Amino acid sequence: MVDSLLVSQEALNAFRRETSRLVAETVSRALARKEEVAHHGAEAPRIITAGIEFTVRMLDAAMAAGEGVLLDDELRWSLDRLPHDGVLPEHLLSRFKLLREVVKECMPKALAAEIAQVIEWMERRLPQLAAGRNG
Repeated sequence: MVDSLLVSQEALNAFRRETSRLVAETVSRALARKEEVAHHGAEAPRIITAGIEFTVRMLDAAMAAGEGVLLDDELRWSLDRLPHDGVLPEHLLSRFKLLREVVKECMPKALAAEIAQVIEWMERRLPQLAAGRNG
């Protein structure tokens, strides 16, 4: 588990300024992946938007507090709760990758790199936690 998050205040502020754009673009790209969202039917936009908004809020809180344990707890909760909504770990991983791509495209390069490293940690940690539950 990551114990602390080394994100500058400048990166956090830029992330916050771009939150709406990051969410909108990530949701748009996720919804375009029909094979991942078709089973949600008409609820897909609501489910995907809620999930991305929650992820972004948790990222913000964890980076602001400098506490990786918040993200670890979020990932554990996600593995327990989200399958009830038809959201599988593979879907989460796909959406984390989309969010990382969008961050890199929408934010200044150096600041985006700080945020992306936190998302990359989430991408590595999720499969570890999922494997621990299946093993």
